[in-house]
Amino acid sequence: SPSQEPCPMSESWPTWAIVAVTMVGWNLLSALALRFTRFGRNKNLIVSSKIASVLTIAHRGSKLEGLIENSMSAFKSSIVEKMDMIELDVWLSKDGQVVVFHDPSLKRMCGGKEGSVTESNYADLPPLVSVTGDGVSEPIPLFKDVLAMLGDTCLIVEVKQDSDELIKKVNDMLVEHDRIMKGNTVWFSLKRKINKKLQKYNPTIPTICSIFEVVETLVLYATGLLPFVSLGYNIFGFPADNMDAERLRTIVPFPMAVCRFIAWTVGGRPARMFRFSSLNLHLRRRGMPIFLLGINDDSDIPSFELTHATACLTDRPKWLLSKKNMLKRE
Repeated sequence: SPSQEPCPMSESWPTWAIVAVTMVGWNLLSALALRFTRFGRNKNLIVSSKIASVLTIAHRGSKLEGLIENSMSAFKSSIVEKMDMIELDVWLSKDGQVVVFHDPSLKRMCGGKEGSVTESNYADLPPLVSVTGDGVSEPIPLFKDVLAMLGDTCLIVEVKQDSDELIKKVNDMLVEHDRIMKGNTVWFSLKRKINKKLQKYNPTIPTICSIFEVVETLVLYATGLLPFVSLGYNIFGFPADNMDAERLRTIVPFPMAVCRFIAWTVGGRPARMFRFSSLNLHLRRRGMPIFLLGINDDSDIPSFELTHATACLTDRPKWLLSKKNMLKRE
């Protein structure tokens, strides 16, 4: 029989064409999944309606309005002003007390005193001293005393120390004050290892993403995998201020030259990597609140709407409440 000429359509596509078609198809599928589906919706998403409705959050009670951060006076002021939520930090003292304090060292907040919370018995800790130099001081508060004062005000607890004893004691105090059942408390750590421990120890308490989980989420988004992956945290949080090279260097162990390139690529106020509408709106469709840290003056307010945030943390609670009508939440 006569030989047949091969059909041109039967010839194999060149490799570059296959790769191009695959990439276009994958990007299209991912874009549709980000917009219309919830393949990756967290099965254990546990954010209560009370936390989801939070708009204003007092970072360390108050920091830039004449009060000492993480002090009883700062917390009382934010409660009186009717902030929706208060954020604070906890460590475990040498004698096992849960202490509210931010820094690993006492120096900045205790008038230059050396040492740390973890190396000291609670009774031996020096008082908090105003960083403005006005001579105001007051005792470093215990976590149990802050809880007794809070009432039903929502709370974020940042666990600063990798300590199983600290995690257990914080959890027990939250249970004792019925805060977990009421759904008005979040705990987290910026460190991935501690955040994983919190998520495992009591998965009924929502967590905010650690720094590693922020990076992980951005990578999943960039590669198109985010819609198909379940995330371990319950609230997405990121800073509103500029991500410069020096700040990046404290987060990732890259050479300064690399940090400068990254900052040039993703910098801005807020950082460009947090301005993707499809990313933030997708997370909100999953039911995740988005917390924006560092809203402290009028120039920061547009960032709230730009990033589709649901709540903002401020060091100036009174100022923020005076601008509350400018916070446009979709």
